[in-house]
Formats: sequence, structure tokens, C-alpha cells
Amino acid sequence: MKKVMLFALGFLMMTSASVFAQNVVKSTKDSTVTTAPIVDPVKTEIKTSELPQPVKDLIVSFKSQGWDAAETSYVAKDSANQVIFYVVSFKNPTSGESKSINIDKDGKIVNQ
Repeated sequence: MKKVMLFALGFLMMTSASVFAQNVVKSTKDSTVTTAPIVDPVKTEIKTSELPQPVKDLIVSFKSQGWDAAETSYVAKDSANQVIFYVVSFKNPTSGESKSINIDKDGKIVNQ
């Protein structure tokens, strides 16, 4: 009986020590996190014909799937005036559905 009681007491002590240690580690991690201010990109209107060639190539692949690109698009730049992505609007003339897609300078779709 003494062994069972000692085992139970040891188990409870280890459990409480583990919970305490997890709380200490969590609060230490939380206090070291720094948050940088999130700056929204500045979007400027441009003609779709002025987009870089990789973006135009992706537009052609959408056109083959029945989507027409709008004549105007947007370029999103950061505070250092560097291009982050291009916003191209597409419309499906048969279904009337429209969507905007963010595309980087290499012609890859960006989730934003």
C-alpha cells in the first residue's frame, strides 16, 4: 500500500512540476516576440500591357482557360518602392464571374 501511495505522490509531483515548467517556457517565449508594424503596400494603377513578360505569360495561360484580363492592373510596392506583386483582374465572359489575382514579378501566384 505504501508503494502505491508513494507512486501516486510522485506522479502528482512530476505532473505539477511539468505544468509549471511549461508555463515558464511559454511566458518566456511570449515576452521575446517582437512585432514589426505591418505596412500596407501602395497600389498604383498601370496598363496590363505594361506588365513584365512572366506576368503576361501567366495571363495568356488564364486566357486559354476562358478568362479575360482587364485592361488596367495594379502594381503593389513597399515603402522602399520595390515591387511586391501585381494585381490582375480577370473576368469569365461566359459565366460572368470575376476575380483578382496577385502575381509576383516572376509570374507566380501570390497568396495575400
